[in-house]
Amino acid sequence: MILSAQAVPSAGMLPCIAALPSGWTVEGADINSGRSVFWLDSDQAGPRALTVSLTATCGTSGAVRIPSDHPGAERFEHPLSLQPRFTLARMYTFAGGCVTYQFSFVPGAAPLLAIPLDGAVAFEPRSVLVRYVRRTEGLALCGRGAAC
Repeated sequence: MILSAQAVPSAGMLPCIAALPSGWTVEGADINSGRSVFWLDSDQAGPRALTVSLTATCGTSGAVRIPSDHPGAERFEHPLSLQPRFTLARMYTFAGGCVTYQFSFVPGAAPLLAIPLDGAVAFEPRSVLVRYVRRTEGLALCGRGAAC
């Protein structure tokens, strides 16, 4: 999370793994300036079935706004395909950031496999991480709301 916060210093919230449903695993991450990505594999939905990206902004054109399950974030969904392969883009926008979920299941995998993932990824306020880094490391985590 610290690397994600440094990669997207404008982000007021940061995505983190809360609790993975059975059959899902974290398989990798790629963090660089301006973008933080991690992906999940599923024993039923396949490899890289869900990719979660944090960026400063994202385009929601063509997406439908729906009630958000994350306080402080607006949620948009853009269904791409149900059959033969479930693909969907879900975006959460908030102060200084955007988290995008890209669902891409193997052909024939049920779209219902996405439902348990609603609780798998949580958003941590940046301020909580800033305080944690200060308390445990004695360092300042620069970015939104924390000057260096």
